[in-house]
Amino acid sequence: MSNESVLVRRQLRRALALPRRRHPSYLVTMTDQGKWLHAPSSDFLFAYIENDWPKDVVADVTKAFETALGMSSAIKAAVKNTSGQEVVNGLYLLDQAAMTTAMNSIDGMAETTADQNTQQGSGTAASINGEFFAAVLGGLSGDVAPMLTYLTTEMGDVQAQTKQSTVTENFGTIIGMISVMPVLNVVVTSFQYVYSTSEVSTWFVSVPCGSVEHQSYDYSYTVVNYNYVAPK
Repeated sequence: MSNESVLVRRQLRRALALPRRRHPSYLVTMTDQGKWLHAPSSDFLFAYIENDWPKDVVADVTKAFETALGMSSAIKAAVKNTSGQEVVNGLYLLDQAAMTTAMNSIDGMAETTADQNTQQGSGTAASINGEFFAAVLGGLSGDVAPMLTYLTTEMGDVQAQTKQSTVTENFGTIIGMISVMPVLNVVVTSFQYVYSTSEVSTWFVSVPCGSVEHQSYDYSYTVVNYNYVAPK
């Protein structure tokens, strides 16, 4: 497929997405119960704001989200400085130890937990992608379905970059989240390194993100969690 055809397909997918209010630095996608704030690229960053939240909590979440938008560049620079790797289109080729070394080099960043996860079932590429993000973003409570076109398009960029790269051991991406602690209404900024093995990368690039064919899937991945507290 030519570069021009790819560009046209991307433009069409974006045009078919549900209406969004566009801001200079991020996107807002509405749902029935609230709205998603998310970065406009494969530098994944998300916050979900519920309709009935107090105004001060909404303001705090929005401020934290806008601050965190700049962290993508900081993380890429840390990866470059500690491992020598260039991050392109959201693709990271590090194992957990190397990523933690990079993240710990950023003031205010620290690893908290690491979890193993498995996804199984059948569906189209878009539905598989949607289920993945629903699992990863489950702590934010918002319905990811209204963002599905965005998620499929941007994950397609990660997929294309993976196909062009040599995955020797691990591949993954960084997903940032702004959440609110229940009752206390304390806003928390965190980042997840979601990665898997080279074997999974072979399956990942074999299923075009725009495919409407149904297929079975069974894959595992690791989520390494990092909390971030902006230095005073």
